[in-house]
Amino acid sequence: MRSIWKWKRKWIVIPVAAVILLAAGAVGAVALADPGNESGEELALVATAATPAAEVAAGESGAGLTQVAQNVKDRRAKLKERLERIKKRWADAREKMTPADQAAFDQLQNTAKTQRETIQEARKSLAETLKQMRALVQKYQPATTTTSAP
Repeated sequence: MRSIWKWKRKWIVIPVAAVILLAAGAVGAVALADPGNESGEELALVATAATPAAEVAAGESGAGLTQVAQNVKDRRAKLKERLERIKKRWADAREKMTPADQAAFDQLQNTAKTQRETIQEARKSLAETLKQMRALVQKYQPATTTTSAP
């Protein structure tokens, strides 16, 4: 009976990995977000359109990868259209707001812009730190020789 529980616990790895990948996609979406965009819905859209990992895994041939690339372009075009509709809807809503609400809305937009900039700076800093870590680890890796196949 104990061995069955060990086996079942191993299956928790798949959902945990999926959650981690989704979280990484959300962080990437925040990092890639357009600072001038006022839409909070952008994050979910970019997260679904930016990384079609399942399609890439399924595409085994060059033709499959070409189709994946086309799908990504289509998704991005749809995303852009939807973002434009959202921007228009937000602008229309802002016009109907009272001056006090407009001021609050503008302040929230500025806060979001500042937060996006902070995230982008942190992302660059993280990339530099990871680069330094790889360089340090590389010194302690055994040298591998690569031979080209005839």
